[in-house]
Amino acid sequence: DFFPELPIEPKKGHLAITDRYPELNVKHTLVALAYAASTQATSGISVACNIQPRPTGQLFIGSSRQFNTVDPTVEPEVFTRVLKEAADYFPALADLNVIRAWTGFRAATPDGIPIIGRHPTFQSVYLAVGHEGLGVTTATGTAKLIASHICGITFDIDPEPFLPQRFIGAA
Repeated sequence: DFFPELPIEPKKGHLAITDRYPELNVKHTLVALAYAASTQATSGISVACNIQPRPTGQLFIGSSRQFNTVDPTVEPEVFTRVLKEAADYFPALADLNVIRAWTGFRAATPDGIPIIGRHPTFQSVYLAVGHEGLGVTTATGTAKLIASHICGITFDIDPEPFLPQRFIGAA
């Protein structure tokens, strides 16, 4: 923990990968509209479909979000919900072989919004943490915000909602 004052919490997620099925010819990610809302959950267990084709012909299946645990065990009841949700969106999935299931932890903030900006105490430190499962998806916006702070440039993204000061003391 570099900065224990940051309220970063682990959010557990269940994931799976199928056997190789190149004949399915899936070329795009399938994501439920509820996926974005599930990333903002701040309690309980949420499940939303996210199926990503791999170059190998396998399908990467997720996902769940779970608070208040650091137990890496795959929980059958949660994993079953993930697979059912995915099969509801992609019925052919019900006939595929899942070869591996695992869990991982995402860095999340209590309000579901990443912390992006200059650390209020350590002025040479810029933070970009707590993106949860959307770090890659939001990378260009995060880069713009960090560049804005470092270079003093104004972009079309309001930095205020992301500032670390909402959790730790102002500079």
